[in-house]
Amino acid sequence: MSKICISNIQKFCVYDGPGIRTVVFFMGCPLRCKWCQNPENFYHDPVVMFDELKCTGCGICIERCRNHAISRGTSGGILLDRRLCTSCGECVLHCRQQAREVCGKIMSLEEVYEEVMKDEVFFRNTGGGITLSGGECTLFPEYVSVLLSKVKMRGIHTAVETCGFCELEALEEIEPYVDLFLYDIKLITPDLHKKWTGQDNGKIRANLEHLLGNGREIVIRIPLVAGVNDGDEFREILDYLKGLREIRNIHILPFHQLGSSKYRLSGQDYEMEEWGECPVKIVDQCALMAENEGFKVNVGGWNL
Repeated sequence: MSKICISNIQKFCVYDGPGIRTVVFFMGCPLRCKWCQNPENFYHDPVVMFDELKCTGCGICIERCRNHAISRGTSGGILLDRRLCTSCGECVLHCRQQAREVCGKIMSLEEVYEEVMKDEVFFRNTGGGITLSGGECTLFPEYVSVLLSKVKMRGIHTAVETCGFCELEALEEIEPYVDLFLYDIKLITPDLHKKWTGQDNGKIRANLEHLLGNGREIVIRIPLVAGVNDGDEFREILDYLKGLREIRNIHILPFHQLGSSKYRLSGQDYEMEEWGECPVKIVDQCALMAENEGFKVNVGGWNL
């Protein structure tokens, strides 16, 4: 696999591994977490983000669209038929109001490698490195394994943030080149996991246990959503992790709504639009619960 779609390469990150890091966001994800704040990464290909609030209805995009994916509605507003849109970007180039942008760029492995290694001096001075995130990077094991191996040959720390829902063979292909796994555990009860993410968690648990069996360094990340995985379900998560013994570090990531507008921009429904952000009281209660079980807890991830 010579090229894949990357939604963003984010520089100077301090929450996704030790030191200053560059995070590469892959597009494509096997889960559909209802609280996800990066819904543009559900797609495997570039997607046009359209902000109708900025649109003045000038109609230039209609004239420029070669696939007839853009039209004017009965009320005069501009409509985008995503079934016809190929995200060619022609409408973006001619939009005077900057109401459109293309999220995602097809990039070769060499392009990504050259971009992340521009920050090599920061990695070396802070003990940082690169983190592959998404979406879900384990969907592309050949690409990921070669990229990480090139980075490790330069002596740079590597991390992978994963939901764990992938084939074991994919995990085995990339794990020799990963210094740290940031591993999501969202829920433990299988029915609840399927309800909120669209998939059962049997594969996720099996892959986690495989990595632990191979002695891999793992930090568990729990996206904490009040009314979804706090209370009894959080206790179930802790009981499961206690049984694994090798797990010592937990990151609690409180639910927020910072990316909620991206559902509207990417033309997707958002079931949790009115869902409240996770209250500090609940975050503190869950953190204390985990600490009392002997885990080292960090709220929000690393911070320099």
